[in-house]
Amino acid sequence: MLVRDRMSKHPVTIRADADYKKALSLMQDHAMHHVPVLDAGNRLAGVLAERDLLLAATHYLQSNIEVAEVMHRNVVTVSPDMPISEAAKLMVNHNIGGLPVVDGEQHVVGIITESDIFRAFVELLGQEKSATLPRKF
Repeated sequence: MLVRDRMSKHPVTIRADADYKKALSLMQDHAMHHVPVLDAGNRLAGVLAERDLLLAATHYLQSNIEVAEVMHRNVVTVSPDMPISEAAKLMVNHNIGGLPVVDGEQHVVGIITESDIFRAFVELLGQEKSATLPRKF
């Protein structure tokens, strides 16, 4: 199973030059904890975490702070063709709950989260269990 089979396509993103208050509102509106950040060329520039925005809000309450000032820049990413098991290993090894899915030009084409991987795992276990159950004729 590949990342492309389980990723969310067309994820919500934000530009690096957006105000952090807009980003916080966007996350709250979409019930998200992380959002990919794009540069002017629509390429991945970083990832913004809700907790970083909340810290920024306490420090810069009345200031205009851009998302670029509080985002994480060294982002772990995956490609759509990566096996889902490799994506899961990356999440475990880096202690992160989601990965931006990027193409060869660093354009964000999706996002895969631990929930997506967990659903795939449950589905596979269900298929395995039903294949081993005795049939009634």
